[in-house]
Amino acid sequence: MKKDVIRYEEILNRSADLKDEMQSLLEKFEENLDEYNALKNYYGSQEYLNDLEVSNTTDEYDDINQGVLSEDAVFNLIGEMYHLNVDMLEIAAKYLRTH
Repeated sequence: MKKDVIRYEEILNRSADLKDEMQSLLEKFEENLDEYNALKNYYGSQEYLNDLEVSNTTDEYDDINQGVLSEDAVFNLIGEMYHLNVDMLEIAAKYLRTH
């Protein structure tokens, strides 16, 4: 019926748009991996501890953002990235099971 064609045309277009958006985001996500790993390695390193000490005892860093030196910002991002990756795997598994 005509309404079925209209409905499935909308689903086709929405699904294709979402696929394109996801592909673009996945490419950006992958391109960011080395930098993200560098951030994880910095967090808790001696360099991080030295920067934290400078931040806590001097005004040398007062003219820059220091969110990376707050323990919660990086810690929370690492946890959120973990859960995001688990969600991506679970959603990908659902899609794969229906093919």
